[in-house]
Amino acid sequence: MIAEAILEMADVLGASLAPVFAQVSDWRDRLEAVLAGGSAHAGDVDDAVEWLVAPSLADTGPAIGAGFVAAPGFLEDAPWHLAWWVSAANGVGLAGREGTLRRLASIEDPLDESFHDYTRLEWWRGAVDGRDAYLAGPYIDYLCTDELTLTLTMPVEVDGRVAGVVGADLSVAGLELLTDGVIGAASVPAILGTAAGRVVAATDATLEPGTPARRLGLACEWHPVPGCRGTLKVARAA
Repeated sequence: MIAEAILEMADVLGASLAPVFAQVSDWRDRLEAVLAGGSAHAGDVDDAVEWLVAPSLADTGPAIGAGFVAAPGFLEDAPWHLAWWVSAANGVGLAGREGTLRRLASIEDPLDESFHDYTRLEWWRGAVDGRDAYLAGPYIDYLCTDELTLTLTMPVEVDGRVAGVVGADLSVAGLELLTDGVIGAASVPAILGTAAGRVVAATDATLEPGTPARRLGLACEWHPVPGCRGTLKVARAA
């Protein structure tokens, strides 16, 4: 009975969350088609990415940032480049002011002391090394969102090489609204976690998001959430 309840929970979560993953996958397919057309320049990529992601960032879904991050050297005129937009609901850099849909300002000169090598970050390494969807977090994203965030990324490939990653910053609070309290209303103790075993949400409020389940001594039998490309799973909390 317990296993059945967990599987039913996974199905309900998948019905709510799968469209988010399908959207990022569609962005990847469209960007690969654009970039396959020949030499790539930052301005053209920016225009294409904004056209793709702006509609999703204008609604009330969980995505509070989205875009494309180029592999170093892929773009002819911008060796390091982030084409990333943030939504009006994203408070990063606003100091309490009202937000708008805007491009994320970033330092792309590796000689600048404020430059950050994004290829060292989990959301980049997970997608590029695995050549598949990757969900990093939850973590407080001081670079882009200033709130508890999950970053979903997928590799963009052109002619067999990684051109960069496309993805979205997902608000954990927004995801909780999207799943309509499924975890909180569970009939059995349950945990929603990432493939890396980090807690996203749980029936036990003391299990903080981002905590590794193994650190809590939890021996979980994880079940994948359908439609999430293996990046999310649910388990009964022992």
